[in-house]
Amino acid sequence: MRMRIKDVLMKAIFPMILLVLWSWLAYNFCISIEQEEWWKIWMVVGMPFGIHRMCIWLLPKNLDIGGTVGVWAMNIIVGCLIGEIVVICYILRSVYVLVKYFVSLLK
Repeated sequence: MRMRIKDVLMKAIFPMILLVLWSWLAYNFCISIEQEEWWKIWMVVGMPFGIHRMCIWLLPKNLDIGGTVGVWAMNIIVGCLIGEIVVICYILRSVYVLVKYFVSLLK
């Protein structure tokens, strides 16, 4: 069974184009004084992919402003870490779809 080009476009090409654009924006956003901070760039790239996938948010209760900011910062950092894993999964899925498409062309 051959894969359709529409499936390849929707599952591999368009998501990778959007990911490359988002990564380029994150790269330009996180450069400071001609220094690349790769950890910060990687966190910003993973943020939109992971924040909405968090199942549990820690809610600051009976804390002062420092504790509240710390809890929210931890929530965002955990969401970014989840997003980094999701980005890697998207890349692997795109590679798999492209390989599967090219193999189906050979048959």
